[in-house]
Amino acid sequence: MPSEDLPNILAVDDDFAVRMAMDFMFKKWPEYNLILAEDAKDALVKLEERNYMMMFSDINMPEISGLELLEMVKAKYPDLPIFMLTSETDIQNSITAFRHGAMDYLLKPPTVASIKGAIDKTVEYIEEKAEKERIDMSDFKQMVEGFSPEEMGLTKSGSKNTEFTKLVNVLQEKLIHPGKVGRVHNLFLLSKSGIVIANLSANEVEETDADILGGMFTAVKNFMEDAFSAKSDSTLNDIQFGNFHITFASGAYSELAVVYTGIINQAAEEAIADTLIAFELDNMKTLENWDGDFSKLSTAPTYLEKLFSDIDKDKS
Repeated sequence: MPSEDLPNILAVDDDFAVRMAMDFMFKKWPEYNLILAEDAKDALVKLEERNYMMMFSDINMPEISGLELLEMVKAKYPDLPIFMLTSETDIQNSITAFRHGAMDYLLKPPTVASIKGAIDKTVEYIEEKAEKERIDMSDFKQMVEGFSPEEMGLTKSGSKNTEFTKLVNVLQEKLIHPGKVGRVHNLFLLSKSGIVIANLSANEVEETDADILGGMFTAVKNFMEDAFSAKSDSTLNDIQFGNFHITFASGAYSELAVVYTGIINQAAEEAIADTLIAFELDNMKTLENWDGDFSKLSTAPTYLEKLFSDIDKDKS
């Protein structure tokens, strides 16, 4: 009988061997209650019975797939960290899982190291989330639209300002939060004015938030360029907030913003540049006089999906 005093972890898989492997692993961690479910329907019942710290779920299951289960669970328990288990290498499944709110995916068969890593990441996420104050994005929309480094006295390197600090905090709270630690978190294709042409997120970003974040990227980038332009002849393409980075690739008509943690290698940097170049070459005539009609740039998401695949495949 599970102890009611310990954190509960739900593992869902129709494969008996996988469930038994998970049960065997968790004997190493008596500080957690492992609850096993043999399919999505069983999982939904068990989710009603108690509170859970996190959930593991297979992607390929009969009747209700893991991706369908993920969407259903996130709708009812939006803050529950969920890790998907898959034996497939198709990047589309992992992208779909991230869009539906998965924290990460693990290859099957799961290992002690991968399961423990997921638990540790969840604990870190919960602790950091508890420390953060909720921030309403609407409070900052007007500030972002009217952001001016000159008017706010922020053009000198090293200067401090409460409003700029708030802006950075919003980025960290709403976009840069624990998801895939050590990998790409978000990809944004932006117009030069900060309009989000397309975005692909390992972390869920609301559509309305995405538009505001596009303006925030532009404001932060402009501030940083103005603050440091006097001391550097190089083009600024990377801004760091703690452990997180936002890398900008600037083209003739658009920009590509990549939010990531850790270090991206040379191949990833080249892939970012190649993606922006390919997007602009293929859409040059549209971009020259783009009127804001997103249907004219409907292929934009495919460039981000390919870039995500190119960067993520090496676990950069």
